[in-house]
Amino acid sequence: MVKTKKLIIFFMLLSCFFILLSTVSAADFRVKEKTSHDDITNWMKTAKSGDSLIFTSSNYNLTDMVIIDKDITVKSNKNTKIAYNKNKTMFYIIANRVTFSSLTLNHNGQGSNESKFAVVSAAKDTAKRINFNKVTINAKKSYVSGIDIPLWNGSVSNSRINIKGIWGHGVSSEQWNGNVAKSYVTTSGKSSVSLSSVYWSGKVSGSRIYNTAPYDVGGVPSGIIFVYGKGTISKSIIRVPNGNALRLDKNIKVTGCSLQSRKGHPKHYKFLPDLSINSKDIKRSKTTYSVKVTNNYYGSSNACYLGIKIGSYVKTTKVKALAFGQSTNVKVTLPSKYINKKYTKNVKVDYYNKIKEQTKDNNIFKFN
Repeated sequence: MVKTKKLIIFFMLLSCFFILLSTVSAADFRVKEKTSHDDITNWMKTAKSGDSLIFTSSNYNLTDMVIIDKDITVKSNKNTKIAYNKNKTMFYIIANRVTFSSLTLNHNGQGSNESKFAVVSAAKDTAKRINFNKVTINAKKSYVSGIDIPLWNGSVSNSRINIKGIWGHGVSSEQWNGNVAKSYVTTSGKSSVSLSSVYWSGKVSGSRIYNTAPYDVGGVPSGIIFVYGKGTISKSIIRVPNGNALRLDKNIKVTGCSLQSRKGHPKHYKFLPDLSINSKDIKRSKTTYSVKVTNNYYGSSNACYLGIKIGSYVKTTKVKALAFGQSTNVKVTLPSKYINKKYTKNVKVDYYNKIKEQTKDNNIFKFN
């Protein structure tokens, strides 16, 4: 009986030991006012996925870039104001999943035309899942953006981003799948953009986007630039008194928004495709013609038809959807009697005029 009780006590103690061990191994790190950058770096080396970097003081002076290579949460229980005075990125992310929450990030560094950086940036190797909630980002000087994540799956919600310098973007990405909700993004420096992405899909809702940058013929300021994409921008206020409120792919819907642009500039500029064909892009093999169709402008093109008309005879074939810079070769086989040079052949892309384009002048070409 005594041995049984001892065994029970032993296993209970052993169980408590493993619970304690597991708790220690998955420890969060609390950053106090006097915690050093080296302390943060050393913790990052042993941190595990799911851990948190928690700022616990009202103010904290960050002395160097924080490289995040683990899937962690960066947050504060006191809405810590983090000041950073270096001329480089503040948080650089290598990991795949990171969340920022309840923080104020004040970047006081200066970039240059040759060396632009951001408050939060990331490696371009894979799409990063990075989210921002209740985060304030401030950058005062030039060539410093707020968030710059090249390949990004993630959202900004309940946040404020204020960027004042030349070439300072509020949020920028090459390829972004994500939302902006209930957030306030302002930019004011020359050639700045509040939200920008080459390829974007998602929703912008319940937000205020202001760009008060001065007018510049070489770089008209914009509130939102999404060159390609699909999604919705709704119930938001976008004010750009010296440029364009919106410059968007034609497939992005805008509903219930209040827009302001410079007089004489469209409030909602739509990127349209520019399909073209020319003589060097038409080749013949026996009775089959190969016609190269190119999209020469930023807007994406939906699928359409190319037609060759000879007198009253018409032969059409489908042309696939094309993004900016893309081309496709379309093959059309004609009856042998029309191959003779005495017949004038009219080649036209978007034969049924279904696509809105920058210009239709280069859609048609005639040859014998």
